Amino acid sequence: MPSLPVTHIFFDLGNVLVGLRSGAKLKSLATRVGQTVESFCEQIWSQERAHDYERGRYSCEEYFDHLAGELDLSHAVDELREAFCDIFHPLPERVALAHALAKQYPVALISNTCAAHIRYLEVTFDFFPLFHPRIYSHEVGARKPHPRIYEIALEKSGAEPTQSLFIDDLSENLTTPSEMGWHTLHLTPGSELEPSLRQFGIQVR
Repeated sequence: MPSLPVTHIFFDLGNVLVGLRSGAKLKSLATRVGQTVESFCEQIWSQERAHDYERGRYSCEEYFDHLAGELDLSHAVDELREAFCDIFHPLPERVALAHALAKQYPVALISNTCAAHIRYLEVTFDFFPLFHPRIYSHEVGARKPHPRIYEIALEKSGAEPTQSLFIDDLSENLTTPSEMGWHTLHLTPGSELEPSLRQFGIQVR
């Protein structure tokens, strides 16, 4: 049976529409506590508590109080909050492409993220109003690749899985929607998005 045409496009956020890197504030705090920036970032983002924060199970205050205590930065909680968000940089070509696609298709977001990052991002970058709905893990209580986050995205958008395309930089986040019948696109580092869309019959005008 031929696949159905794509009618809705869903984007991941980090490494798809905004780039990720260790900012100067993060590096400064790592140096202050005598860690490499790699080990410092590992301690911040790779623990299960960080995933629970992205599921909305901690408030920002609770999360940063715990984190600051572990990192011996209880005297610098505000600095830690700023450094935590000092990791994003613009990807203007991707955003320009999203603007073009939004003239042809409903576009939406599905992101594993937390309240602190979204508060920062939605103030810093002006492209968020393009996307409806915006499905954030901390608001819906589920992280990719749990099926529920994709189900909520379909419910809120009115889209059918067989006519939906999800774009993510992590292959593990594409397995579940693929099993649900979605079209999926693994956007690997350095790859160009526009040529990759042609395999789905999407021509950007």
